[in-house]
Amino acid sequence: MVDQIIVGTITWLHIVSVIGWFGAVLTFLISIRPFLSKLSPPANAEFVLKIFPRFARSIQVFTVLTVTFGPLLAYTMADGPPNTFDLVSPWSIFITLGAALGITMFFVVFLLFTPITNKLIRLVQQMHQNPQQPPPAELNKVQKQLSALPPIAATLLLMAEVFMVAAAQF
Repeated sequence: MVDQIIVGTITWLHIVSVIGWFGAVLTFLISIRPFLSKLSPPANAEFVLKIFPRFARSIQVFTVLTVTFGPLLAYTMADGPPNTFDLVSPWSIFITLGAALGITMFFVVFLLFTPITNKLIRLVQQMHQNPQQPPPAELNKVQKQLSALPPIAATLLLMAEVFMVAAAQF
């Protein structure tokens, strides 16, 4: 009974964190990215300064929670090592593939998304401090880099979810 409660709780925490992570990616992809292109430059800058720091932090938090609860869930469901990632059973193969994609996305978030977002915020802050100056030449490049990440993230996270759901069948 206790094992079921522990596995159920960890499963619930993992699923909620995945929903938060994937939901944030989809929100950016479907709503925020197209919306930003329709705003005037001052409104765009104001939006970036007010929304992006908190948005980036929420993605980071959900990323860490997902990557923490996922292996913990796999460990508790497989009764611990050495069976967790043995790549013998279909369950362990699908779990390992999903985990590899999740870890890849962890690095995308912390090595690409976070630095690009921070750079965009710094550039916009500089623009606010010197409103008479033209926008920095880098701004367009940084915006394009940030715009390229959501489709990649959505694809990788969806693939990870497919593998995890496939693992649940075994």
